[in-house]
Parts: sequence; structure tokens; C-alpha cells
Amino acid sequence: MGNWIVVAQRGSGDSYVSEVIRRVTGTREDAREAMRAASLTYHEPWREKSRQVYRFPSGDSCLVIVRGLMAETQSTLSIAELVHDSADPGIAKAASADEPQDRVPPMDWRPSQ
Repeated sequence: MGNWIVVAQRGSGDSYVSEVIRRVTGTREDAREAMRAASLTYHEPWREKSRQVYRFPSGDSCLVIVRGLMAETQSTLSIAELVHDSADPGIAKAASADEPQDRVPPMDWRPSQ
């Protein structure tokens, strides 16, 4: 179990906005489900005509394209896990326990030619 957020990013040119739209306590799958649910309602324009949601291959982010009466918006939704909190040092220890440890590759790691 971890602490997750669903983050929305949108903008154009030199102006981009990131905002936390959901907070989730649970598994990565719980966070993905929260992102999926948010993709169906996030940034509703005036008189929505259509909505397309594209999932990126990792499954941890998606592109939401919403066409309204006057404009089209494109936003990226992603999930992120809390790995450090200065108010709770135990979070960093729990997060690092899940990460794979670096290992030195064997001497013959190069492909033969």
C-alpha cells in the first residue's frame, strides 16, 4: 500500500499547469483506477461534444482530448507515488524497500559479434 496522486498537466507555449486532482491510498492498480475515473470527468468544457482518452503503454498515464463547443483541450493525466515526506521519514524507507537494487552486470554482458 502506498500514497499516490493523480496529476493533470496541460498548457501551451511557455505556460504549463500541473495540478493534483486525486489522492489515493492503496496499490498502483487503485491509483490507475482513480486516473481512469478522472479521465472521464476532468476539465469539462462548456458543452462537451466529444472526449477521447489514450492510454500510454506503461499504463501509468493517459492523454485526454476534449472537444467543446468553442475549443479543444488536451491534458495528460499521470499517477505518482509518494517516496519522500519530511514529516514522515518512514515513507522513504517503505518506498525504497520496493525498488530493485542495482547490480553489477556480469563480465560477459556484451553481445557476441
